[in-house]
Amino acid sequence: MCGWFYYKNHTMRKLIYAALIAASTIVLIQACSKSTDGSKPVDNGSSFDRKGMLTNISTNIIIPAYTAYQANVVSLDAAVTAFNAGPTTTNLTALQAAFKLAYQQWQATSVFDLGPAEQVSLRVNTNTYPTDVAQINANITAGAYEPTLLANLAAKGLPALDYLLFGTGSDNNAILLQYTTDSKAANRKAYLSKLSAELKANATTVLSAWTSSYKTTFINAGGTDQGSSTGLLINQLVYDYETLKNYEIGIPAGVQSMGTTFPQKVQAYYSKMSVQLALLHLKAIQNIYLGVGATGDGLGLDDYLVQAKAKYSDGTSLNDVIKAQFATATTKLNGLTDPLSDNIKNNLTAVTATYTELQKLTVLLKTDLPSSLGILITYGDNDGD
Repeated sequence: MCGWFYYKNHTMRKLIYAALIAASTIVLIQACSKSTDGSKPVDNGSSFDRKGMLTNISTNIIIPAYTAYQANVVSLDAAVTAFNAGPTTTNLTALQAAFKLAYQQWQATSVFDLGPAEQVSLRVNTNTYPTDVAQINANITAGAYEPTLLANLAAKGLPALDYLLFGTGSDNNAILLQYTTDSKAANRKAYLSKLSAELKANATTVLSAWTSSYKTTFINAGGTDQGSSTGLLINQLVYDYETLKNYEIGIPAGVQSMGTTFPQKVQAYYSKMSVQLALLHLKAIQNIYLGVGATGDGLGLDDYLVQAKAKYSDGTSLNDVIKAQFATATTKLNGLTDPLSDNIKNNLTAVTATYTELQKLTVLLKTDLPSSLGILITYGDNDGD
């Protein structure tokens, strides 16, 4: 969420980037070890219609994703307003439903952290988890919230709302008391309002930029160099995929912590829809790869690899191998059940087996795909802190 993520102190992003870089090194070593002859595709798909692919992906995948997400957070903000005006069980249930829809749509949106989204740090401001409950409660107690503070990075966005709407009581009756009779009820409602308003403002800003001018900029940034749209898209696809693999599955399952599990670090821990979100996330990344969007199957990275005559190390079609691995990883994820935190406690073998299949796909997307197309993977710790 990859970028980005999920620790609760002022050095959190450095620690995460360092972990990702280390994991990337392992991936590259694994990829090199399986290569048999180092052969390259015939022409790296130099005659491929990249502009057509970028047109399809921006028109039929990116803008529809942002449009749906923005509509969802507008509805979420309206549900917060209605709940704050009348904190009833009915309004709480409606607010929880609006929240779930927004979180579900975010899974198809998070990958596009380039251009306008990068300008507002959309990904980290929307979905940094696990959320910092202590910081949230401190903000509520103080009656103050400064969204630009690094200390609040894990006390905002969808994960903070996940806690506030599902984690402050054992059931909805208990949760409702936090917004009615509790001494900090007014502050808690004000915090809800600020969080949902921030989500709405950021989503509206990004969507407006895409629909006004950035779509043209994106389509016309040809080539495969570091600043090209194809280069940016593949980098973000890989980065976001590693978020899925590492933070939604690997870290909670203890794969990267010598077997120490952290079930409380799953995405959407309190609303208990972690597996559902992971499946939506994987499907969204697969759709980008395939070019599948609002109008059906269009030009995608799969077509680019076919044009490049890209081969896997055993001589078979790289595109076929990637599609097969997407299917295998999806099957493994479908074998898990929510809440994922309980799976980690009671069925860890199945969770780690899922991670293994996701890791195999990492090598294909991070190493085989970009090298076949002449794309350089460039993301890293460039935020300067």
